[in-house]
Amino acid sequence: MKLKMTSLVLSALLPLSVLAAPATEVNQAATAQERNAEWRQENMQKRQAAWFDSLELSTEQRELFQNEMQQHREQQQKARAAHHEKLRSLLTDEQRVKFDQKTQQMQQRKQKQMQKQMQKQMQKQMQKNDKSKRAGQYKDSPRNNAVKE
Repeated sequence: MKLKMTSLVLSALLPLSVLAAPATEVNQAATAQERNAEWRQENMQKRQAAWFDSLELSTEQRELFQNEMQQHREQQQKARAAHHEKLRSLLTDEQRVKFDQKTQQMQQRKQKQMQKQMQKQMQKQMQKNDKSKRAGQYKDSPRNNAVKE
């Protein structure tokens, strides 16, 4: 329940946080968010395809599955937005300000966590693709020593 509440609050405050940021930061954040969203989308599609393959779904079943999942996501988003508005309607103006500040702080923490995760994943990918170990294995060869002298 706490997780749902947090995600609801954060999803509602994301558009508001964009308005508060300077234009250059907004553009940088937007491109980073777009890249993150694309990356998440690609990974989700890979996992979904693997899941569908393991279930041995036909093309028609895959389409029906995807449509049902999309409808469910949309319903969840609408429910979160409605829930958030109900919560805000219960608050006084002062409480709304505090509520908005807290939710903005939570959103910022979440963004930092996502950035850290992306950095870790990028580092892992770079280490996986890194060929510097092989490139440095000939440092003490006679050819390299002759060039130094």
